[in-house]
Amino acid sequence: MSLQRGRAFADDAETLIDRSIFSDPALHRQELARVFARSWLFLAHESQFTKPGDFFTTYMGADPVIVSRQRDGSHKAVLNSCRHRGMRVCRYDSGNAKAFTCPYHGWSYGTDGALLSVPEEEAAYGDGLDHSAWGLAVVPRVETYKGLVFGTWDTEIPPLAEYLGGFTYYLDVLVDLDDEGATAAAGVHKWRMRGNWKFGAEQFAGDMYHAYSTHLSSMIAEAPNSKGIRPPEEGFQVGLPGGHGLGGYPGYPYWHAQGFSAEVEDWIGSMLERAAERLGPARATGAVLIHGTAFPNLSLLWNRWTLRVWHPKGPDAMEVHSWAILPKSAPPAVRRALLLDYQRHFSASGTWEQDDAEQWNYSANGSDGFVTASLPLHYGMGTGREPNKNFPEFPGTVDAVYSEINQRHFYRRWSELMAVPHPAEEAASGASSSGSLTSGTFASETPASETPAPQTPVTESAKAVIA
Repeated sequence: MSLQRGRAFADDAETLIDRSIFSDPALHRQELARVFARSWLFLAHESQFTKPGDFFTTYMGADPVIVSRQRDGSHKAVLNSCRHRGMRVCRYDSGNAKAFTCPYHGWSYGTDGALLSVPEEEAAYGDGLDHSAWGLAVVPRVETYKGLVFGTWDTEIPPLAEYLGGFTYYLDVLVDLDDEGATAAAGVHKWRMRGNWKFGAEQFAGDMYHAYSTHLSSMIAEAPNSKGIRPPEEGFQVGLPGGHGLGGYPGYPYWHAQGFSAEVEDWIGSMLERAAERLGPARATGAVLIHGTAFPNLSLLWNRWTLRVWHPKGPDAMEVHSWAILPKSAPPAVRRALLLDYQRHFSASGTWEQDDAEQWNYSANGSDGFVTASLPLHYGMGTGREPNKNFPEFPGTVDAVYSEINQRHFYRRWSELMAVPHPAEEAASGASSSGSLTSGTFASETPASETPAPQTPVTESAKAVIA
């Protein structure tokens, strides 16, 4: 079997993955253009901005951006790169500013990206510098979903809510439990680790299978007795159009095994009962949502009240930005308990986070060799099964808890985007590079147990990138 360079699947049955997608530098560069410049990317939470001028710095793919609140209450994102020599005009993680001034030569920009002033402009440029043409590059589309702020460089892909599609049905269980909504706890955890960003995104999309191997020592240490180690035997994975995916278990009071006080346990139970009235019992109490990923790189843990973004830092490294997202209505004691639970498990030093980081590090090492790089990886779990009919209300294709249906949905979408060169690539090179992908999209053959997912079309526009 010969592997097809740049296409995620190494076989027509879509059960084997080409390892080069986790390690090839040329594919990584294409990925920044073909995946990240064509997708809606999570930027921040609205609660991080309380007044005009509040800002937060982050990334869209590998591009540094500044997200800020404007005077009219809207949010704008601009490229954090001076148009004169490329220096970052803001080197703070967050704060409040009326303008951003480049420390290299002093060019100053408004929070909307407009070029405001240039030192010694008359002596240096006379009247030859057109301010309107040399502002910071502006992200052309910024939209929010129930407090979550997203941006995209693509002017033609569908609106955010349509892009997320059925994933919003599940996302609401984190951000829309009651009339007061959710808020981000102060501060954003950030750390870097070895491993391709897709390792994290695909695991959070659909991998419950790793828990009893990777996290067994943590589960044993935390369990009050042996009966508390294992969650329910039955569960589900849900693959959605557009590469999104999530998983969980049938409803059970998981919070009684977290070590919370009676006060916290009672509040969580009553909150979910109220959420069932608002959202319906199927997703609020009939199921416990655990993990999920909105394509490409936004991941959530519902039972840990957190979300994070996997920022690519080359083919073998990533930077994680992690938020604690809590109900606004949570009283102080509950808020403290949920924050401590998140920090102990999935902050930079969390026990479960350290478990995962170890695996991704060695997975990255595992593709360094010549022979290992040529061997495909097995992603066939769950093929040939009938759909899981225990959750008829759920949008998407539902499978059993041990399944890689979500990973296959993820890599179909990745392959579809990677198969079409970005206009800016063609403009820059004038020809395909030696590392270009095979033509066409992913294989048309689909296992009988999986319904082909309608995909968001690949668009050609990136006007803000190449302007």
